[in-house]
Amino acid sequence: MIMQKIINIHFFKKINIPFFFTVFLSLLSLTSCSAQSKKNEQLEGKWYINLTHKDIGQARTIIEFNTDSNSFVAHSRRNADKDILGSWTSFLGRTFTKSLKNGSLLNIEKGIYEVKNDTLHLAGILVTPMGNFNLEGHIVNNELYATLRNKSRGHLGTISGNRNVPNLPLENYKQLFENAVSLTETKIFNKEILQSKEWKAFTKEMRVNVPKLQDDLEMVFAFFYRAEELPFSHFALMKSFEMNEGKESKQQKSYLTLEEKSHNTAYLKITSFSGTATEVDSVFNIIKQKNYQNLIVDLRNNSGGSVEAGMAFATNIIDKETFGGVFLTQKWFNNHKELPTPNDYDKLSHFTQANYDLIIEGIHQTEGLCLKIIPKEQVYKGKLYVLINRKTASTCEPIVYELKKQNRAVIIGETTAGAMLNGEMFDLDNGFKMFIPTADYYTSDGFKIDQNGVKPNIESKSDQALDRAMNYLDN
Repeated sequence: MIMQKIINIHFFKKINIPFFFTVFLSLLSLTSCSAQSKKNEQLEGKWYINLTHKDIGQARTIIEFNTDSNSFVAHSRRNADKDILGSWTSFLGRTFTKSLKNGSLLNIEKGIYEVKNDTLHLAGILVTPMGNFNLEGHIVNNELYATLRNKSRGHLGTISGNRNVPNLPLENYKQLFENAVSLTETKIFNKEILQSKEWKAFTKEMRVNVPKLQDDLEMVFAFFYRAEELPFSHFALMKSFEMNEGKESKQQKSYLTLEEKSHNTAYLKITSFSGTATEVDSVFNIIKQKNYQNLIVDLRNNSGGSVEAGMAFATNIIDKETFGGVFLTQKWFNNHKELPTPNDYDKLSHFTQANYDLIIEGIHQTEGLCLKIIPKEQVYKGKLYVLINRKTASTCEPIVYELKKQNRAVIIGETTAGAMLNGEMFDLDNGFKMFIPTADYYTSDGFKIDQNGVKPNIESKSDQALDRAMNYLDN
């Protein structure tokens, strides 16, 4: 080792230093020119991006593209995770997940591009904390547009943008958060919950983080992350938007798929209760006409929807008048210290119709609103099996609970999400909106589903639940 150092020193003593630096700088210049020639100026650099996504709404951010001869990568602000999560949590996030590379909330990987005429076509994989999405789009006249898709859910959103990058931060997020707190204090179902240690921790941590945030994406993600620790669900900050889904428009999209497994068994997958009562009734008319002895209803990954489709579903499978639980509003909690007992439900206003507008009207006007299920003249009377998992939420959960309680169905899978409240959207500032829980919910026997969930009769991993149901039939 010592001899090697001596040789190295001897070499540098003999070298012509001015000549060496001339050659070195020439090579550096050639390398630099070569690297620059590979970059695509139509894509290279920073873009002002508007992201729309079904799960978060709309959010503005800045994405920087780095190009090569026919490929690219891109990222939003580096180290944003530290300003949102803190140093330790961001370290863990980077260590154990692949979604926060270099602390960016958005990364585009495996990007490729091709220039045809005046249009640059691009494709890649958008990596986010919400998951990975196939990105495909184009740039024309310095305007970027791309769609976001994945195999399981199809079209999920878009990104669009231009070169007019504004100054940061994009918004006064400190004031936005204070307005969000004030609105929550006015609208939430029970003001006493804002005295909890979880709420105080949430507001304290957000007030530390918010001044560091630079764009809408960081603000929405920070709010979502901190709100996860609150003792209630249906609470979010977002910018709403109208998504143009083309052929997958809401009018054309079906949330129910019926498949015959055998002449005795049907499989009904309900991806959401965002459809209509008419759609639900139509499917059950087919099920009744076919006289299936077994019906498997798949509610896995169904995050809920409106009461309209949910009530229609319940009235087709429950064969006796049933209290479906009670919504308690701020008026109740302002006037009562105790929860109502199941014996008090008869004294409350009853709701029996599959109509979202009417139930919201009732929640705004009454202390409590009791759901009452009145069966159809003809209901499905065969054996019922319901598949659930950790993403089965909201409207699904009271139905699953009541089916289990009445022994009307065999529930198979994982404990549900525990996210059952009535939530409503309210306007905030500059296009931002708040989703706030305006009514608490308790089952017909007084159980609180929110934060607890509904346990299955037969525990199973989500991806094995259908097989377990089919095996249960065979036995």
